[in-house]
Amino acid sequence: MRTLGFRTHALLALAAAVGVVAALARPWYAPAIPVEETADLDGPLYTLTDTVARWLGETTGTTGWEALGSWGTALAALAALTAFGASGCLVPALQGVAREALRYASLGCLAIAAWKLFDSPGPNAALEPRHGAFVAALAAAIAVMAGSAVASAPLRSR
Repeated sequence: MRTLGFRTHALLALAAAVGVVAALARPWYAPAIPVEETADLDGPLYTLTDTVARWLGETTGTTGWEALGSWGTALAALAALTAFGASGCLVPALQGVAREALRYASLGCLAIAAWKLFDSPGPNAALEPRHGAFVAALAAAIAVMAGSAVASAPLRSR
């Protein structure tokens, strides 16, 4: 099996960082539908498919920029630093500094995206996630995987 090359990983990390910023414009949270208590055997698992369909299919809700506030700005800044680090790794003279920026900015981006995916602003029972949060977390994970491959590559000669 052939593996992806250095430049492909760098461009993939760059595209994933752009995906994180683009996901901030999509819905991240919406009011949760209250769960009805029933006396029969139907429990939370019974409504799981409807819930997942709402998470991924609904286009209404609060965007990431509005819901996250200053955390949205921090996420966008880390994604921008990830993009600059990935593009800087393509220049041999900047690779030493750029790979450290890529490594740590992508990890920070993943940490914020995953944290805000599971911990919504406000009471967790009142809000449920939407597709923007999932896209941002997935794009941040791709940035970490591709960025780690680029950051661990040996330094190229000038």
